[in-house]
Amino acid sequence: MAMKKKTKRKSPTYTVVLTSVAILFAIVLIAGSVIGGDSGDTAPVTDADTSADTIVLTESAKETETEAESVTDIVTETETETEAETEAPAPEQTVPVGIYVETSRKKYESVTEYTSKWPENDSNPLWTLDTWTYADRDNLICDVDYFAVFASDEPEIKVSYWDETWTERWDANGLYEHKIGFEFTVLLKNGESVTGTVLGPADTFDLEEYFELYLYDCVAHAHDSWYSHITEKTNYADTQNVMVKITLRDGCYDIESILMTAFIYTPDEIDENGRYTGANKATCTVKRAE
Repeated sequence: MAMKKKTKRKSPTYTVVLTSVAILFAIVLIAGSVIGGDSGDTAPVTDADTSADTIVLTESAKETETEAESVTDIVTETETETEAETEAPAPEQTVPVGIYVETSRKKYESVTEYTSKWPENDSNPLWTLDTWTYADRDNLICDVDYFAVFASDEPEIKVSYWDETWTERWDANGLYEHKIGFEFTVLLKNGESVTGTVLGPADTFDLEEYFELYLYDCVAHAHDSWYSHITEKTNYADTQNVMVKITLRDGCYDIESILMTAFIYTPDEIDENGRYTGANKATCTVKRAE
């Protein structure tokens, strides 16, 4: 009896699985072909994805900028505070200074404001015709007053002799190497101002449009019956500008007031612009009577 050869039947389950895998693989290949890349490309980012990423990055950048601005503000405030802390303090007055006018014979009173009559026009009798200052022209002049400077803040000083009364106060403050200077600021009716520093006779005509200035060394001439103002020829190493006289010119019509500052200084207290930088000074406002 012939024996029948047995054949092995394939399982229908495996066939279905393999077929499904093949179909899925084909779909993936088709999809990749439609998109335009191959299996080695990265997937492109959609507009939606880009928008989302952009929002996240923008918010992050804003936070970073805010943090940077905060840090800058802190640094700026710290630098400002440091500058304020390290800024040199303003100098303090170490010497008393006063501006004085004579009110009676040899009696001088301290003044911070001085009022006098000023000419109002060219025909005013207060004017004197100056025929000696310039060889080529005449000009009108009117003296205001003489102003003395003491190393003192006393309201009143009785002068016996200048080389005694004035020198006693000067030496008592140890001012052997110091000088007296002036700063005049002309305040004009139009709101503008002009300033000049006077350290010696060479500076006395810098503001001559408005007034002339004359300096006197009362100490050097303490026992003279008469003496003249300091000139460049008589301005010696030990000359002191103890007193100044203000003599108006016709430019005074435009003046509202004159701010006169007297200061006691050493050469290192005059800056590159010729201005006094120290604190030992006194001021007086000089103006016309109403």
